[in-house]
Amino acid sequence: MVLMKFTTPERVCYDDSNTDRTFFVVARPGTTSQWRTKPSTSLDDVIQYHDVFSFRRGSGEMARVASNDDLQQAFKTTDIDTVIKSVLAAGDVKCREFELDVDTQATTAANAATAAASAATESISNYVSSIWGGWGASK
Repeated sequence: MVLMKFTTPERVCYDDSNTDRTFFVVARPGTTSQWRTKPSTSLDDVIQYHDVFSFRRGSGEMARVASNDDLQQAFKTTDIDTVIKSVLAAGDVKCREFELDVDTQATTAANAATAAASAATESISNYVSSIWGGWGASK
């Protein structure tokens, strides 16, 4: 059994009690902790998208790029780099790691492909036989 470990991108979330919104940035796996120890690291090396996203807590609202009004209310600025740094510094990191049994997944995929190919081949073979069988029988 071959296990491969996968890590999802980090979602660094900052809950603002004044606006009742959660603001978050999407960072590459493992980079938030590195940035916190060395804040001079370029943001381009840390974040995946140069955007700040937000949603109203408890509303079921979809996350969207935060508006300038929301940024101004929560962070007292609309400068994206400043807000990203604030979220990276104070936010909670949410990340998921999981392992996948590559052998089992590959075997399952191969079996599915083989079954699909067999079914397709059989139906084509039956179709061709019906044409040739019918043609040969009429002679």
